[in-house]
Parts: sequence; C-alpha cells; structure tokens
Amino acid sequence: MEPVLAMFDQYGSADDPAAARLGLLALWLADDIIGSVNRSLEPFEISERKLDVLLIFAAQAISDTDEPYMRQTPSGISDYFGISRASATGVLDWLEKREFVERTRTGTDRRSTPIQITEIGKGTVAETVPAFEEACRDLLAPLSDRDRKDLGRILGKWWTHFKDPDSTEG
Repeated sequence: MEPVLAMFDQYGSADDPAAARLGLLALWLADDIIGSVNRSLEPFEISERKLDVLLIFAAQAISDTDEPYMRQTPSGISDYFGISRASATGVLDWLEKREFVERTRTGTDRRSTPIQITEIGKGTVAETVPAFEEACRDLLAPLSDRDRKDLGRILGKWWTHFKDPDSTEG
C-alpha cells in the first residue's frame, strides 16, 4: 500500500490523506473479497458477478409481485450492478449459453427481450447458494459480534451512498 500512498503524496491533493488511505484499503479489500468468494464458487464454474445476476432472476421467479427488481435487460442489469452495458450483455450471453436464462422475444416490441431463469438456472441456484452463503459468512469469521454490528452500520451507509447518492442519510 505504501508505494501507492507515495504516489498520492506526490501527485494527489493534500486533502484528507487518511480518507484516501481508507478508501484505497476498501478498494483493495473489495478485490480480495471478490477473489475469496470466486474461489469458493470455482467448483460450480460460476463467478460471483454471474451468480449475482442469476440470483436476481431466481428471486424474481419466486416473487409475489410482477414488478421486477430491476429492468431485465442489459441496460437494467448495467444500472443495477453498476457495470457497463457491454459487461452486462456478456454476463447474459454467458448465462444464456449455459441455459441458465432464456431471452424471449415478444411480437409487440422487438426492442424488448424479457429474460427469465430456466429450470437449469434454478437448479444451479439451489446447488450454489449454500456454498455462496458459507463464503459470505466466512468473510466475517475474524470479526467479533461488536465488529460485525459496527461493520453492518458502516456498510449500510455505504450502500445507501452508492445506491442513492442524493440521500441525506449519514
């Protein structure tokens, strides 16, 4: 971390170097967390990002409402997950190639291709969720109950900040 912080000192602003250090630590920790979870998902040959998208389709399939959690299009996935439209299309193509989801063309609007989870996709969710849940739980193994409570409060603020930047919560 120190070499990058030296670059901050040389080229960055002098405003709040402690915040920059924590932000860098959070960014690098996020990479390590994704790597850890992806290693747990290797036996299922699916990444955390692809599973996240598949889980949204699975949740929608069992929802009591017809209102989707997100627009079930590449742009909807892009907006929901904060990824590029090209990345979202790539994830959907990957899921469709493995028959986890299917795109259904409607005769009324050729621009819209609703996406639904398939039975194969539902089976994959049922098979992977226990390992995914365990991987998520294991991330907190080194933390005490107090640490977990504090982290939950902080992550809640971050979640609100990134999902709703105009929110006044803080």
